[in-house]
Amino acid sequence: MEPLYAAKKLGVEVVLLADIKPQIDDGYISEDNFIITDTYDMANALQKVIEFAKDKPIDGVLTWSDRDIELVSLIAEKLDIPAPNIEASKNARNKFLMRKAISEENPELCPKFLRVTNLSEFKEAVDVIGTPGVLKPVGASGSKTIVKIYSETNLESVFERVRSETRISRDKVYKYFPDEYIYEELLSGDEMSVEGFVSSVTGEVVIAGMTDKYVTDEYSTEYKEVEPSQKSPKFLKLYSEKVKSAVKSLGLTACAFHAEVKVVGETLKVIEIAARPGGGFITTHLVKLASGVSFIEETIKNALNQPIDKKIFFESWSQSPKYVVGQEDFMSEKEGEVSRVGGLPEIFEDSNVRCLSLKEVEMKLFSS
Repeated sequence: MEPLYAAKKLGVEVVLLADIKPQIDDGYISEDNFIITDTYDMANALQKVIEFAKDKPIDGVLTWSDRDIELVSLIAEKLDIPAPNIEASKNARNKFLMRKAISEENPELCPKFLRVTNLSEFKEAVDVIGTPGVLKPVGASGSKTIVKIYSETNLESVFERVRSETRISRDKVYKYFPDEYIYEELLSGDEMSVEGFVSSVTGEVVIAGMTDKYVTDEYSTEYKEVEPSQKSPKFLKLYSEKVKSAVKSLGLTACAFHAEVKVVGETLKVIEIAARPGGGFITTHLVKLASGVSFIEETIKNALNQPIDKKIFFESWSQSPKYVVGQEDFMSEKEGEVSRVGGLPEIFEDSNVRCLSLKEVEMKLFSS
């Protein structure tokens, strides 16, 4: 709902393109402004938008998910509105193309990597790059089917497992780049994300947030974030410039971006860069609380070819943030059934707690 709250505050009318009509509070989207269609069928979805725009012109387009980044480019091209072109979107969507584009201009920002389409290529990639490494589909999102390889034994079973888990019948997200994978070095160091924009007005790459991230060892499950990063200003400035260079090498224009990186001292390696706002609660809550400026509002303004508020520039607020704010997931250490959640009155009585989210399998807490 955060994007809808922001749009309403800005006085922006929202048209929602979606696979199913979601349950949304009354007043945020007009009944006439839903375009419900199979968004995996990009050609048909694009035609639906073109038909809609004949009667009600559309001034901007954006997405909050990886899989629709290419569709955004196609819509923007047809309607002549700001967004990355299709080549840049493919660079941001396909992990192999992303590595290739970044490594051509900034090889030091990438681990060793090779494209894999079959078992023979996988074995060859492991032989060339070595272990530990990571095998992952080039076009998935949400950390789906990412497998760490620590030895050269059982490669056949590993690859067969990955192929089985990435069937299109299992998840439509794999239809964009079917049977295509990337094998790369397993990166070490601290994980961070860098949030920002490529301005639709000036073309400038803007850093709006730098976030320390904490992940579990075995499955790299993210469970905590801190904004702004508590690393030294000297390192943060260096990381900022490296991420800006990587974003430019992808050819991205007129969009928000979310870069995930690993850092050790002055060394930064890109995990991936998405041409959309960061997920979780980083851009909806953490950057806004820390900087005092809504990342979501600036995302909408940028899509509408409006200037980005300089108050959100990381260098402007990071040394004197309004809050150092964190988000943490509380995860059970064993399987079972949750019968009771205690301590809620005490949590809500704490003035530093800004938001608590209870779900079936997780509890999220924002504390500033």
